[in-house]
Amino acid sequence: MTPPVEAVVFDLGGTCLEILHEVVASAIRAHAHEPTAGWIPAGERRGRRTLEAALQGGRAPDEAWRTFFDGMIAATGAPDAIHDAVFEDIAAYNRAHHLWGRVMPGMPDALAALAARGYRIAAVSNSDGRAAEHLARLGLLEAFEFVLDSRDEGVEKPDPRIFLRACERLGLPPSRCAYVGDVVAIDVLGARAAGLVPVLFDAYGSYDADATDALRAENAAGLLALFPGRAA
Repeated sequence: MTPPVEAVVFDLGGTCLEILHEVVASAIRAHAHEPTAGWIPAGERRGRRTLEAALQGGRAPDEAWRTFFDGMIAATGAPDAIHDAVFEDIAAYNRAHHLWGRVMPGMPDALAALAARGYRIAAVSNSDGRAAEHLARLGLLEAFEFVLDSRDEGVEKPDPRIFLRACERLGLPPSRCAYVGDVVAIDVLGARAAGLVPVLFDAYGSYDADATDALRAENAAGLLALFPGRAA
């Protein structure tokens, strides 16, 4: 049962937006390797596991994201010798465009439904200053009351301060705000430390059932099930 909250704050990459996996595949093919069948869900799962291990080992989120792609590239069966070159190609694409370039299935309708049910909707993202611009390009910006971008804020998740700034903008105590994100060490633990209600969005089944006691959803429909209409 979801505690009574008035606002739902979202992570972006991995939650509202997903990776353009075809860009990763193209980078791997450019280095003479064909990704193995079924690599996408396997890569998403392995990537999060290597990312979690890096974060638990004390690496900062902006550095640890390289390990996410190490895991994803490894899941394609690519030889170790091309990992660095593939990552550089992926990073170059992200700088020029944006790798998280597709809206997660069902998410626009879910965001609209949550707003219609009486929840205020906002976003907090570890990003590079382009979060709002990118959402606008994808036609999703208007779904959010505001977007906090870690580059602009000078602080990134899991630091509780960025979550608390969102609560302050909403004019709500943290206990009345839920936070939905896809990485336990960044989103779930950060939100919980700030006093928000954490929700793990696990679209690829990256986490075992005992990985966290947070609320969890595997897709947009599951997310909506956690947040029934608010009483007037």
